[in-house]
Amino acid sequence: MMAINILPYPMKALALVVGLSLCCTSVDAKKFYRFKNSEGQTILLDQLSPEAIEKGYEIINERGQLVQRVGPAKTLGEMEEEKEKEKELKRKERERQRQIRRDAELLRLFSTVEDIMRARDAALLGVQQRSELNKNEKELIKASLEDSQRRAADYERLGKKVPKNLTENIATLQKQIANRETNEKAIEEEGNRIKEEFERDIIRFKELQAKRMAHRFKNDSDSEQKNNVLMMTCDTSQSCKNIWQLAQVYAQSNSSGRLEVVTDTIILTSAPKQDSDVGISFSRLPSKTNTQIIIEVSCTDTDAGQQLCSGPEAQKLVNGFKEFVDKQIR
Repeated sequence: MMAINILPYPMKALALVVGLSLCCTSVDAKKFYRFKNSEGQTILLDQLSPEAIEKGYEIINERGQLVQRVGPAKTLGEMEEEKEKEKELKRKERERQRQIRRDAELLRLFSTVEDIMRARDAALLGVQQRSELNKNEKELIKASLEDSQRRAADYERLGKKVPKNLTENIATLQKQIANRETNEKAIEEEGNRIKEEFERDIIRFKELQAKRMAHRFKNDSDSEQKNNVLMMTCDTSQSCKNIWQLAQVYAQSNSSGRLEVVTDTIILTSAPKQDSDVGISFSRLPSKTNTQIIIEVSCTDTDAGQQLCSGPEAQKLVNGFKEFVDKQIR
């Protein structure tokens, strides 16, 4: 392996490389490797060395032209860190793909957020029924246990030995009660899990719905109002914060139901149940230049409910929010 310490550089190096190219008759083009060693000297080699790999090097051809730069070899720590970053990127991509599939499923299964609420309520009703059944069974077993314990106490007061079958029956009943208590906790956890899952779905569905609405507003002559929907824009974080706080007050005061979901991006009241009921939702869509806040009034899916939502009363409720904000922020 040829090693040449070249100082000064690059004039002598170029002359040397040109000379080598003239004297060499190899069929394959010759490559040279240059790097700086620990002392800062430029070293030119005709074969790679461990030091060059460690420091990083440049590949040059016989005419002294740069072909490629190769960075320093990574340490074990850097390689491990790189592997972890790759794992994290893959995990995020899997999560992104999972969210895309879930979004498509939400939009396929449900037409409105009220549909999701009804599906949630149906699932919770099944959990509640199982909870009631488990509770009733527990009460019956407790009554049997208390009766068996009284009989056992009667034997003891008479100085008699408690029969084995009675003792075994008491132990069995106690075990059954413990099982029912375990079931009770499991059922409660299942109910909480259902609530959390459906709340995530509701929030995500409203986010997707709000984005669609904002897109329609944008592509419809820049209109800010459609039927029972109104879009407002705020351009500072403080004004957006103020409007969002007022939105919560407005929804609570003007809807027929109670507040179901309140986050930084969604405010949602419970689904309308009667034909005369109205629900209110707010969606917040931040962007680089401003933030869009969309208010929507919802009604039951009956003919009477849809007539209410398309009529002047719902429109007045939508317009009233803008008036409410203007009055409060003056």
